[in-house]
Amino acid sequence: MSEMTNEEIILSGLSGNVEVGAESRKKAAEFSKLGASLFRKQMIERIPNLPANMQKMLKEDRAQISDKEYFVIRELAGTSTDIIKKNEKSEAGLRNIDDAELAENQYFLLSAISLQYRSGSSGRFDELFPDFLANAVFTFKIATREIMSKNPVDMFQAPVFGYNVNRDFGIIILNNPKLIVPKKTIAFDIVDAPVSMSGQVKLKLIGTEVKSY
Repeated sequence: MSEMTNEEIILSGLSGNVEVGAESRKKAAEFSKLGASLFRKQMIERIPNLPANMQKMLKEDRAQISDKEYFVIRELAGTSTDIIKKNEKSEAGLRNIDDAELAENQYFLLSAISLQYRSGSSGRFDELFPDFLANAVFTFKIATREIMSKNPVDMFQAPVFGYNVNRDFGIIILNNPKLIVPKKTIAFDIVDAPVSMSGQVKLKLIGTEVKSY
Protein backbone atom coordinates (compact mmCIF):
# COMPACT_ATOMS: atom_id res chain seq x y z
CA MET A 1 0.00 0.00 0.00
CA SER A 2 1.46 3.36 -1.04
CA GLU A 3 1.83 6.21 1.45
CA MET A 4 -1.24 8.44 1.67
CA THR A 5 -0.83 11.99 0.47
CA ASN A 6 -1.82 14.82 2.80
CA GLU A 7 -4.82 15.57 0.60
CA GLU A 8 -5.92 11.93 0.86
CA ILE A 9 -5.55 12.14 4.64
CA ILE A 10 -7.76 15.21 4.81
CA LEU A 11 -10.36 13.78 2.44
CA SER A 12 -10.55 10.41 4.19
CA GLY A 13 -11.16 12.14 7.51
CA LEU A 14 -13.95 14.40 6.32
CA SER A 15 -17.46 13.35 7.26
CA GLY A 16 -19.38 16.38 6.05
CA ASN A 17 -19.40 18.34 2.82
CA VAL A 18 -16.40 18.21 0.56
CA GLU A 19 -15.34 20.55 -2.17
CA VAL A 20 -16.85 20.16 -5.62
CA GLY A 21 -15.15 17.41 -7.61
CA ALA A 22 -13.52 15.87 -4.54
CA GLU A 23 -16.04 13.08 -3.85
CA SER A 24 -14.33 10.51 -6.07
CA ARG A 25 -10.94 11.33 -4.53
CA LYS A 26 -12.49 10.99 -1.05
CA LYS A 27 -13.67 7.47 -1.87
CA ALA A 28 -10.22 6.53 -3.12
CA ALA A 29 -8.67 7.98 0.02
CA GLU A 30 -11.02 5.98 2.24
CA PHE A 31 -9.84 2.86 0.46
CA SER A 32 -6.21 3.85 1.05
CA LYS A 33 -6.99 4.37 4.72
CA LEU A 34 -7.58 0.62 5.04
CA GLY A 35 -3.82 0.17 4.82
CA ALA A 36 -3.05 2.58 7.68
CA SER A 37 -2.22 1.42 11.19
CA LEU A 38 -5.01 1.25 13.78
CA PHE A 39 -3.78 4.31 15.66
CA ARG A 40 -3.22 6.25 12.42
CA LYS A 41 -6.80 5.45 11.34
CA GLN A 42 -8.08 6.80 14.64
CA MET A 43 -6.34 10.13 14.00
CA ILE A 44 -7.52 10.29 10.40
CA GLU A 45 -11.11 9.84 11.57
CA ARG A 46 -10.68 12.80 13.93
CA ILE A 47 -9.22 15.23 11.39
CA PRO A 48 -12.54 17.15 11.28
CA ASN A 49 -12.03 17.84 15.01
CA LEU A 50 -8.74 19.64 14.36
CA PRO A 51 -8.74 23.43 13.96
CA ALA A 52 -9.39 24.58 10.40
CA ASN A 53 -5.91 26.08 10.09
CA MET A 54 -4.29 22.74 11.00
CA GLN A 55 -6.47 20.92 8.44
CA LYS A 56 -5.41 23.50 5.87
CA MET A 57 -1.71 23.04 6.71
CA LEU A 58 -2.07 19.26 6.37
CA LYS A 59 -3.59 19.64 2.93
CA GLU A 60 -0.89 22.12 1.88
CA ASP A 61 1.88 19.80 3.11
CA ARG A 62 2.87 22.18 5.89
CA ALA A 63 1.95 19.66 8.59
CA GLN A 64 2.26 15.90 8.88
CA ILE A 65 0.77 12.93 10.71
CA SER A 66 3.23 10.56 12.36
CA ASP A 67 3.44 7.88 15.04
CA LYS A 68 4.50 9.32 18.39
CA GLU A 69 5.45 8.20 21.89
CA TYR A 70 6.00 10.54 24.80
CA PHE A 71 7.88 9.01 27.72
CA VAL A 72 8.94 9.85 31.26
CA ILE A 73 11.21 7.86 33.59
CA ARG A 74 10.57 8.63 37.25
CA GLU A 75 12.00 7.50 40.57
CA LEU A 76 9.28 6.26 42.93
CA ALA A 77 9.32 7.57 46.49
CA GLY A 78 6.93 7.69 49.43
CA THR A 79 3.32 6.61 48.98
CA SER A 80 2.66 8.96 46.05
CA THR A 81 4.66 10.17 43.05
CA ASP A 82 3.83 12.64 40.26
CA ILE A 83 5.13 10.95 37.11
CA ILE A 84 4.63 13.89 34.74
CA LYS A 85 5.65 17.22 36.25
CA LYS A 86 5.24 20.85 35.30
CA ASN A 87 8.32 23.04 34.92
CA GLU A 88 10.48 20.18 33.62
CA LYS A 89 12.14 20.28 30.22
CA SER A 90 13.00 17.35 27.99
CA GLU A 91 16.15 15.55 29.07
CA ALA A 92 17.95 12.86 27.11
CA GLY A 93 17.24 9.42 28.50
CA LEU A 94 14.65 10.66 31.01
CA ARG A 95 11.75 12.34 29.17
CA ASN A 96 10.78 13.90 25.86
CA ILE A 97 8.01 16.27 26.90
CA ASP A 98 8.39 19.90 27.96
CA ASP A 99 6.50 21.42 30.87
CA ALA A 100 3.88 18.61 30.85
CA GLU A 101 2.16 19.95 27.74
CA LEU A 102 2.26 20.03 23.94
CA ALA A 103 3.72 22.92 21.98
CA GLU A 104 1.50 25.30 20.00
CA ASN A 105 2.02 23.43 16.73
CA GLN A 106 1.24 19.92 18.05
CA TYR A 107 -1.91 17.83 18.40
CA PHE A 108 -1.70 14.32 19.81
CA LEU A 109 -4.25 11.51 19.74
CA LEU A 110 -3.58 9.27 22.74
CA SER A 111 -4.48 5.67 21.91
CA ALA A 112 -2.57 3.69 24.55
CA ILE A 113 -0.70 4.13 27.84
CA SER A 114 2.23 1.99 28.93
CA LEU A 115 3.66 1.69 32.44
CA GLN A 116 6.76 -0.44 33.11
CA TYR A 117 8.87 -1.01 36.25
CA ARG A 118 12.41 -1.81 37.31
CA SER A 119 13.68 -2.15 40.87
CA GLY A 120 17.07 -0.53 40.20
CA SER A 121 18.30 2.59 38.42
CA SER A 122 19.56 0.82 35.28
CA GLY A 123 18.60 -2.06 33.03
CA ARG A 124 15.38 -2.91 31.25
CA PHE A 125 11.91 -2.01 32.49
CA ASP A 126 10.62 -5.57 32.46
CA GLU A 127 9.87 -6.55 36.06
CA LEU A 128 6.51 -7.46 37.54
CA PHE A 129 5.02 -4.73 39.71
CA PRO A 130 5.80 -5.24 43.41
CA ASP A 131 2.77 -5.25 45.71
CA PHE A 132 3.28 -1.64 46.81
CA LEU A 133 2.96 -0.49 43.18
CA ALA A 134 0.32 -2.96 42.01
CA ASN A 135 -1.93 -1.99 44.93
CA ALA A 136 -1.52 1.76 44.46
CA VAL A 137 -3.88 3.75 42.24
CA PHE A 138 -3.26 6.16 39.35
CA THR A 139 -5.04 9.20 37.99
CA PHE A 140 -4.52 10.57 34.48
CA LYS A 141 -5.67 14.12 33.74
CA ILE A 142 -5.65 16.52 30.82
CA ALA A 143 -5.99 20.06 32.18
CA THR A 144 -8.73 19.76 34.83
CA ARG A 145 -10.46 16.77 33.23
CA GLU A 146 -9.84 13.38 34.80
CA ILE A 147 -9.54 10.84 31.98
CA MET A 148 -8.88 7.91 34.31
CA SER A 149 -9.43 8.41 38.03
CA LYS A 150 -7.99 6.29 40.85
CA ASN A 151 -7.72 3.07 38.89
CA PRO A 152 -5.51 0.29 40.32
CA VAL A 153 -1.99 0.35 38.90
CA ASP A 154 -2.31 -3.41 38.51
CA MET A 155 -4.66 -2.61 35.64
CA PHE A 156 -1.54 -2.34 33.46
CA GLN A 157 -0.70 -5.99 34.15
CA ALA A 158 -4.07 -7.71 34.09
CA PRO A 159 -7.15 -7.62 31.80
CA VAL A 160 -9.95 -5.53 33.30
CA PHE A 161 -13.64 -5.11 32.43
CA GLY A 162 -13.46 -7.22 29.29
CA TYR A 163 -10.75 -5.27 27.48
CA ASN A 164 -6.95 -5.34 27.45
CA VAL A 165 -7.26 -9.10 26.91
CA ASN A 166 -5.02 -9.16 23.84
CA ARG A 167 -2.30 -6.59 24.30
CA ASP A 168 1.36 -6.33 25.22
CA PHE A 169 2.33 -6.52 28.89
CA GLY A 170 2.13 -3.18 30.68
CA ILE A 171 -0.12 -1.47 28.11
CA ILE A 172 -3.67 -0.16 28.35
CA ILE A 173 -5.37 0.35 24.99
CA LEU A 174 -7.94 3.12 25.27
CA ASN A 175 -11.41 2.22 24.04
CA ASN A 176 -12.00 5.91 23.40
CA PRO A 177 -8.76 7.63 22.27
CA LYS A 178 -8.23 11.14 23.62
CA LEU A 179 -7.21 14.13 21.51
CA ILE A 180 -4.72 16.27 23.43
CA VAL A 181 -4.44 19.86 22.27
CA PRO A 182 -1.62 22.36 22.84
CA LYS A 183 -1.04 24.11 26.17
CA LYS A 184 -3.18 21.74 28.25
CA THR A 185 -1.36 20.31 31.25
CA ILE A 186 -0.95 16.52 31.21
CA ALA A 187 -0.76 14.82 34.61
CA PHE A 188 -0.22 11.19 35.62
CA ASP A 189 0.01 10.52 39.35
CA ILE A 190 0.49 7.31 41.34
CA VAL A 191 -0.97 7.65 44.84
CA ASP A 192 -2.24 5.69 47.84
CA ALA A 193 0.50 3.06 47.86
CA PRO A 194 0.14 0.87 50.96
CA VAL A 195 3.81 1.39 51.89
CA SER A 196 6.67 3.57 50.70
CA MET A 197 7.59 2.88 47.06
CA SER A 198 11.02 2.39 45.49
CA GLY A 199 12.50 1.68 42.07
CA GLN A 200 11.65 3.43 38.81
CA VAL A 201 8.77 3.46 36.35
CA LYS A 202 8.69 4.31 32.67
CA LEU A 203 5.47 5.88 31.46
CA LYS A 204 4.73 6.05 27.73
CA LEU A 205 1.88 7.90 26.04
CA ILE A 206 1.40 6.19 22.69
CA GLY A 207 -0.50 7.47 19.69
CA THR A 208 -0.40 9.70 16.64
CA GLU A 209 0.77 13.27 16.28
CA VAL A 210 -0.17 16.06 13.93
CA LYS A 211 2.56 18.68 13.82
CA SER A 212 3.00 21.75 11.64
CA TYR A 213 6.41 22.94 10.47
